[in-house]
Amino acid sequence: MGLGALVFFAQGSACLAAENIKMLTKQNVKEFIEDTTDITTTNTQALSPEKIQQYLDIHLDKKARFKSVMKYNMPGMPPQEANLSLDKDEFMKSVVQGAGAVDGYETLVEITDIKISSDGEKAFVKTQNTEYATMPVPTETGGVENVPMEGFSECMQILLLKKGVIKMYNADCVTNIEFMEY
Repeated sequence: MGLGALVFFAQGSACLAAENIKMLTKQNVKEFIEDTTDITTTNTQALSPEKIQQYLDIHLDKKARFKSVMKYNMPGMPPQEANLSLDKDEFMKSVVQGAGAVDGYETLVEITDIKISSDGEKAFVKTQNTEYATMPVPTETGGVENVPMEGFSECMQILLLKKGVIKMYNADCVTNIEFMEY
């Protein structure tokens, strides 16, 4: 699953400790996206898998849904497309699996738009993510080769404020993954 599962959020500041938020603002939404991106990708090794799972359990709505269309382009092969749809539990498992599926993972997340509902309890967030990693890919001879890749994702996310806690409710992404030749 690798890179595709990691892009959904790619997405210690105030939000890690803040669970008494009165209303969503562009600033606390931005901090939430940045913190969650750091926690759910291999940008940081500061948290144990248990702490990551605990964070996700708090900050993913129980009805959370994650959808992604992933387009893979490998040199010498026709483009491939996969659709991924995960609920909260499946996403939490994929974060742990995805972290081990790639090496040298780096992500750059740009928040391109934040719209907050008039009651301050819902936010619509658009992000663009650029990711770099190497991934073990099976070869024709039965071996494995680490292939560098670059991904570009555009995501639309819905965040909710529930009982003072920011929660991810929905993420819908389109990801293009390019595998590079050495």
